[in-house]
Amino acid sequence: MNYTALIENRRSVREFTDQKVCPCKLTEIKEFYNKDCKRLIPELKTALLVFDEEVKEKLEGAAGYNSFLIGAPNYLVLLSEAHPQAAMNAGYMMQDISLKLSDMDLGSCWITFTDSDAVKQALSIESRLDVAAILAFGHGKKAPLRPRINILSMSNIDIKAKRRYMDPKKGVGQLVFLNTWGNRHGLDDYLGFFDDMLWESLHAVSLSPSYLNRQAYGFLLHEGRVTLVSSPDDYNTDHDAALSLGIALLHFDAVAEKWAGKVRWDFAPAEVSLPEGHRAVASCAV
Repeated sequence: MNYTALIENRRSVREFTDQKVCPCKLTEIKEFYNKDCKRLIPELKTALLVFDEEVKEKLEGAAGYNSFLIGAPNYLVLLSEAHPQAAMNAGYMMQDISLKLSDMDLGSCWITFTDSDAVKQALSIESRLDVAAILAFGHGKKAPLRPRINILSMSNIDIKAKRRYMDPKKGVGQLVFLNTWGNRHGLDDYLGFFDDMLWESLHAVSLSPSYLNRQAYGFLLHEGRVTLVSSPDDYNTDHDAALSLGIALLHFDAVAEKWAGKVRWDFAPAEVSLPEGHRAVASCAV
């Protein structure tokens, strides 16, 4: 898969057509999960379940943003054994599956939930594993034309209509700091030293979906390392925040591995000076 292109072009789909996903594509998704899906923590036991549209009524009340559940032809439910990084691993894996769906010309949307047992009961899932992530997918409806205004200067205003949902996100310059948290001085020169690899990987992270597009994280570049930092956010549950962190790491790895091979994250990173409420989550060498 061309991860750079898929990450650039993927958009969350909130409306689906009635067209069924053909059985051959469902088989391809399962084979991808079994053979090729990237795993942040490979030793963690997981399972992927595929459900059709008939489960929507069962899921209502157990999943969905403020109990509002997006209707779709199919749903993916990722189960995981308990582990301190289980949600991060689930976010990492399910985002890889989401990009695979894009590569198959299928749309997808993350579904929030707060109670694993409630989802398992609603779907009659008999497993000791916990529900870790849910994704709705199918053939997406064409998004309506929406105006997008780019003010290049006071005398140069570009107005274009685009068929996508607006999802403004923080760019690299807002997510990444050099040596100390909050410092951007010298960042461009530092990123330039690594040519395209580091900038493109961090740019891929800036395009990551996250709960309410909050992007409650950032990166600190210091002493030849990249450290992912979790930022406090009142809108995120611990689980949603962890899923977002896993998605961010998947985007980083998928692009960085083109140049550097397998990225190895240390989940017990050395302490760094951070503002109150911020936490170093993982670190890797560059």
